[in-house]
Amino acid sequence: MRTVQSDSNTVCLGRNETVYFLASRPTSIPSTPITIITCTYLRYKDAHLPPRFTSSHCYQHRRQSHSPTFLQALPSYKPYLPKRLIALEEHVVSPSLEAEVIASGLIQRSAPGTLEKLKNVGTGRIADMDAGRLSLMVLAQQSASGMEDPDGCSKANNAVQDAIKSNPKRFAGFAVLPLATPDQGAAELERRVKKLGFRGAMIWNHLKDGTYFDGGRFDPVFAKAQELDVPLSLHPDSPTQDIFQRLFAGDYVQPQTAGRFITNSWGWHVDVGTHILRRYGAGVFDRFPKLKVMIGHNGEDLPMFIDRVNSTALRNDTTFDRVWNTNIWTTTSAFFTVRAFQQLRQVAPIERIMYSVDYPFSNITAGWQFVQQLAEQRVLTNQEMNLFAYKNAEKLLKL
Repeated sequence: MRTVQSDSNTVCLGRNETVYFLASRPTSIPSTPITIITCTYLRYKDAHLPPRFTSSHCYQHRRQSHSPTFLQALPSYKPYLPKRLIALEEHVVSPSLEAEVIASGLIQRSAPGTLEKLKNVGTGRIADMDAGRLSLMVLAQQSASGMEDPDGCSKANNAVQDAIKSNPKRFAGFAVLPLATPDQGAAELERRVKKLGFRGAMIWNHLKDGTYFDGGRFDPVFAKAQELDVPLSLHPDSPTQDIFQRLFAGDYVQPQTAGRFITNSWGWHVDVGTHILRRYGAGVFDRFPKLKVMIGHNGEDLPMFIDRVNSTALRNDTTFDRVWNTNIWTTTSAFFTVRAFQQLRQVAPIERIMYSVDYPFSNITAGWQFVQQLAEQRVLTNQEMNLFAYKNAEKLLKL
């Protein structure tokens, strides 16, 4: 047995020799002796070189220009895929709030058939879940405007409850809350969690007038969430019209650029990140130290700024790290690239990272392909993969 640890080891492999090594990606066998490039992320253990692949045989393949990758030559290498997959940022539309969703323009900017998928909580959604290998989907009402309509919120939550009852093994639910009236929002959260088994709530990023939820008037909702020990999922919403005109409108080459700029290309995500920092600055997490907040989209731009926020002393009495590691959970919804995941992984404990899709606005099978890529490249250990895929969600939501 030999252990390869440096960046440029040259190793002659004999028959049936076991090698322990680190690798950043599958590497072609370049010559004899075999060179293995090492890095820090992926651990391949018990890699047995089969008898037919002696070092001279590999050289022969090289001379014949076959160049098989080293990992393909290892029959013991099998990517580990999780047996369960839970998604936490998945949307529905109920009749009580459908008009609001259409009026927002979101449907018009989305792929054809999106509205039908939002309304479908039956066989069509289950078929998509099966295609994406989803074991369970946490449903949440798609409507920021609903937060100002207590009756619409109640009816929408009833519709989600009906969907859960129809298929309790495949669906769970987040409530939508009338945040414009915080006392009613707290009461609705308590009723849905205690009496109807909802797992928390999805809160949209601001009210219609652009009001964020860092002011003391919203404390009743945060106090109730902390008391119930359930997460509040903070979801993006489009900035107000005045913000759009000042920051995002422009003379762009393509007409759709402004709409993408203000929404899923940039605006949504930086807006949620700003909201989290406002809550940090306003002391929301000081008043509610056990408050659990879930954000999606690979951390909503925050991971790359955590060190900057700390070093510039946005608050000089406490660091943002404390909030990030205590109060925040992150999903990978709609961010299906390995390099983006690795950026998040560098600043977030694996126990705080969870899988999600953002259905139907993101492709559910692309989400599964992303999980496969993580497995093939061994970005996570088997135990870490299970935490990411379902165990963290089960623990946070008490599923």
